Amino acid sequence: MKTMNKNIKMGFSQQTFDFEQFHEQNLKKEVLAFIDSTIADNGQVTFEQVASHFSMQSGRWTKPLIQNLINDLFNDDKIHFIIDGKKFLYENIKTLLSEPVQSKSEFIQIRETLSIVKTHFSEPARWKYVEIIKPEVVEEAILLRAQHLGKKLFKDIGPVCQNSLCRNLRRHLRMWRGNLETFQKVAGTGGYPGTNEIRKGLDLLNKLLSVYDPYQLIETFLNNEDRFRDAYSYFVILENFYKNQIHIWDSLIEAVDIFKPNRMLLKKDPDVKTALETLCKILKKPNPYSMIKEIMSLISTVKAANDPIVEEQIASAKVLAVERIEKKIDKVVKVLDEKNANSNIRNKALFPLQTSKKKINMASNFQSITDYLEHAIDQFDNVMEILGNEDEIIFLA
Repeated sequence: MKTMNKNIKMGFSQQTFDFEQFHEQNLKKEVLAFIDSTIADNGQVTFEQVASHFSMQSGRWTKPLIQNLINDLFNDDKIHFIIDGKKFLYENIKTLLSEPVQSKSEFIQIRETLSIVKTHFSEPARWKYVEIIKPEVVEEAILLRAQHLGKKLFKDIGPVCQNSLCRNLRRHLRMWRGNLETFQKVAGTGGYPGTNEIRKGLDLLNKLLSVYDPYQLIETFLNNEDRFRDAYSYFVILENFYKNQIHIWDSLIEAVDIFKPNRMLLKKDPDVKTALETLCKILKKPNPYSMIKEIMSLISTVKAANDPIVEEQIASAKVLAVERIEKKIDKVVKVLDEKNANSNIRNKALFPLQTSKKKINMASNFQSITDYLEHAIDQFDNVMEILGNEDEIIFLA
């Protein structure tokens, strides 16, 4: 029987660096933190990505240093590798080097395996083909608990495998966070419910998503099980509101704003008073979701009473606006008479004011009446200025 040379190198040069051991430990933690965060955010990371990231940090991050740090993490079983679809663990490599070889074919196979590893690690051009993964260190019972909770929250969470479970869990958590951030933008404009619950949900999700180590991620997830169940139950309510019911809420905000000027008149009718007060209460409730279905019916009740009031107010506003324009017209006519203006000048001077008067009579809301009246006043001032200047009257002729 043959025994493999236990001193076979893995492509790493074992160098000595002029810094203390604790400093080297900090560097390894920094590299491992980058590996954890990159895998957490992107699902995978290669040796090349690690080397490229730290090579750009400062001059101290040389390729030999990075190689040695990766080698130490591998030897400490903090990371594993995948090369050409095959997983490589330190324990497996160690076994290959220590156990007696039973045959020449086995010897050749082991030598080829070690050659693959050494070649990929010693040649920087091949680093992009070396994927770094985290060891499967979470016990199956804990994974099953995490999978069960994940299914309760998200329905589909994937297989009971540490790395894939973490990937799927983070994917669902990011989607959850993205939805809450969208809701927060709307709620932040004011007048919308759920602001505190959205903030609490985001705080909880950000706390978990800031954990990159798979074991710590699953541990934190399970330790906060009750909080996640409560937060997700409320999220389902928020999602239904902000995706399916927000148009009803917008109608409520608009309606209450429209009814506000006539509140005292509307309260004279008991049924209308009750409906209006209920709408105002719903608008102020921190958790109005169970009453959303009542809003449109309540709005219809108040609107039926408010519309005749508004129509009467609009009619009165039209009368007052038309009276003001007619007084302006009378003043223009007086000046035209004084100047013995011909029919052509009269028509051009009076036409804008008469047009505004017609538009006001056809207006259906207060804003249009106000706009037409202001436009008529501007036209009146312009005409009077022209009529007051003999040189400019020619422009009306």
